[in-house]
Amino acid sequence: MSGLRITTIAETIGRTPMVSLSEVEGIGERLSADIYGKLEYMNPGASIKDRVAKCIAQQLDARGIDKDAMLVVAGAGNLAISLAMLQRQLLCLIPERTSADRVRLLKAAGIVDIVRTLDGALPDSPEHPAEIGKRVVSQHPGAVYVDEESNDWDLTACYEELADELFEQTDGKLDALVLGVDTGNAATHLSRALKKRLPKLQMIGVEPSNSAIGEHGDANPLARHWLCEDIGRPYAPRALVPGSIDMWIQVSDRVAYSMARRLVRGGIISGPAAGASVAAARMYAMSASQPAQRIAVILGDTARNYGETLLSDDWMLAHDLLDARMLDDIQRKRLGQFRGASIEDLQLPAALSVSESEAIGTAVNLMAEHDFSQLPVTGAGRRLVGYLTLSAAQTLIENHVATPDQPVSKFMLRFDRRPSRGEAENSTGRATSVNKQYWLITPETPLSELSRFFETNSVAFVTDASRKFCLGIATKQDLITFLARRNSCRF
Repeated sequence: MSGLRITTIAETIGRTPMVSLSEVEGIGERLSADIYGKLEYMNPGASIKDRVAKCIAQQLDARGIDKDAMLVVAGAGNLAISLAMLQRQLLCLIPERTSADRVRLLKAAGIVDIVRTLDGALPDSPEHPAEIGKRVVSQHPGAVYVDEESNDWDLTACYEELADELFEQTDGKLDALVLGVDTGNAATHLSRALKKRLPKLQMIGVEPSNSAIGEHGDANPLARHWLCEDIGRPYAPRALVPGSIDMWIQVSDRVAYSMARRLVRGGIISGPAAGASVAAARMYAMSASQPAQRIAVILGDTARNYGETLLSDDWMLAHDLLDARMLDDIQRKRLGQFRGASIEDLQLPAALSVSESEAIGTAVNLMAEHDFSQLPVTGAGRRLVGYLTLSAAQTLIENHVATPDQPVSKFMLRFDRRPSRGEAENSTGRATSVNKQYWLITPETPLSELSRFFETNSVAFVTDASRKFCLGIATKQDLITFLARRNSCRF
């Protein structure tokens, strides 16, 4: 075997790329400054916390802590993911705001014990993660509490390594470094390491609106709420050394999430915290006294941890997190391209259907004769109960799983119910018919809604409102053809 050989996943941590962000829509506009992104989300665990986890794991080994010892880890979840990646046993303390996608990833990594903590818990309060962590450790002999905000871990080396990369990748010419602040460790160590070589470097700290790390410590505690994860605190963290940050910029959730979506469109698959940092970099560049600046931004989280939030148009709309430009784009995509048209405007041919008691061979012949790839299946009273696909039916017959004279009911994709005891089972003992959630689609259904349906489905069966009769079959190709007739290429 030729090429680079990696012995452990830890060896892949670090040396992340740096890329220009100026060509991403909405970032380089009206700026003379050059903005670069340090893609920390390209670490194997998809965050900057991989560096921290590697450093902590090394110190655990140096202290003789058994690899099977339980680590009680406090944080937004990224550090826990990174430590789990390094094969450590964990109990996680994560805030209520932590995304469901990140929780699923933690569980998939084998972390069963996950304790939610209050988003705004203050130090020394019983609800604070540190206090909860101490109680948990006291109940588990041999457990070790892991918290970046404590003085138990020396993180100098991992951030000095990052500082070296930043210096090298910018050829030692860097005017400002912009980064989101949570525990304060990155800000403290990077400021110290970089300013030894770049005394004029400006450290720009980013936090969400209502956070109280920087110059906003007198903010109303009851108002300290934000959606953006991985950055911000309701108090100044102990690990943040005063003077490490030269300027603080607060960024609203709407600005952070909209910028994150813009980055995704530009090929930068980073998350909301990165979006906040890039937005802050733009703010700084537009207000800086020096017109020509080279600015680096730490992009420390990934959009892939936010499938149900950042990457969901519906969630973004429901939480009013789209700026005017992004909102206009989505509304135009959803409504403008179809201009109020409904399925009736597709002019679909009348559908043929087959009874669930009909032989599967007959159904295959019917689809082949009419060049159909799917066939609606009806039950009692001709009510739509599911469908059969030509490719699946042919494969079943060719592989002798089904015989042409067996009823369609044994092999169809069925809507809204479990396979009955009387249905055929395959060689694994599982019924060969499959359940599929039903979505009522009628001739009056707007094409904008049908387009959303095709985001997760390949075929739509059009029925009357009572689902008694199947009137037609629609596919994404029908939408594309409709838009072509309207001289539109947006779909």
